[in-house]
Amino acid sequence: MSLSTSSSDSQVWGRWLATFVCMSALGACVIFALVILVDPYDSGRFGFIGIKGIIDESPRTANASRGRDPQFTAAVFGNSTGQLLKPTELSQATGARFVQLTVPGTGPREQIILLRWFVRHHARADALVIVTDPVWCTGDPALPILNPFPFWLYSESPIEYLGRLFSSRALGRLVRRVQLGLGLRTPSAPDGYWDYELLGHGEFRAAPPLNEPAETTPIAERQIQLPAIEQLAAFMASVPNVPVVLVMPPMVASNLPRPGTHEAARLAACKRALSRLVAGRPRNNFLDFRIDVPLTRDQKNFLDPFHYRASIARRMEQRIAESLRVGNGGPTAF
Repeated sequence: MSLSTSSSDSQVWGRWLATFVCMSALGACVIFALVILVDPYDSGRFGFIGIKGIIDESPRTANASRGRDPQFTAAVFGNSTGQLLKPTELSQATGARFVQLTVPGTGPREQIILLRWFVRHHARADALVIVTDPVWCTGDPALPILNPFPFWLYSESPIEYLGRLFSSRALGRLVRRVQLGLGLRTPSAPDGYWDYELLGHGEFRAAPPLNEPAETTPIAERQIQLPAIEQLAAFMASVPNVPVVLVMPPMVASNLPRPGTHEAARLAACKRALSRLVAGRPRNNFLDFRIDVPLTRDQKNFLDPFHYRASIARRMEQRIAESLRVGNGGPTAF
């Protein structure tokens, strides 16, 4: 091979490489511009072309849009044990406009993030309904995350948000929002309600009852640490004028912790701590549905030991609505 041929090949290769780099940079700039214009998750940080709503099956990401939607003035928070509470029923009963912001498989850390997101975008919220199931009763100060959660999406930093948008998942949602803006697709339900009974599990799916042995030494309440409720207390102190209803959801009575066990002592201490959080706050209440009553003894009212059916959800909605009207001194259970 001659020296001139080698030099010519190097020039061709150099031009190709320069063209490739320029086209890649141009493509990145186009994607960046689309991200700014469309705002894939409808987070409110960008989105300058006015597309309304989202197409997103995951409440982990969809709630960024729902939680800032100005048409809603109240919200339900929690995991799947609060999922069946129906926003339309609560709205009709209270006059507030409710949205569902529960996320299955989440715990206190994620739910407090969602609470702060909603309040950040609703300075005059009408009500916060927080379904405080026993994940809030943990003694682990780390408040472990059991499932992945997009904390970056709810961050106050737009830079952190931008840094996460160059991914296949984000670009897929960008395409969906463009299709939504063009009228080619229907948006997801704006109020976030999804009925898990539609999965079709007809028969009750049992779980073995707790067999924790009874303790011979009583546990002093001061020995029981509740770090998640301490964080909830700090959040509630930041919204002193917002009506809050804390709800301990029901479970099948046969699976309740046996009296005299560590688990029963922790649950009792947790309930007392939640009750203290709302004491003295107008139109606040703690509703304890995790009790042994005829409704919770009947397995037909549940899909499994922890997930109730619509018949129970409608009763809970009535009590929540009554509580928001009356506050302390109103109903505290079924």
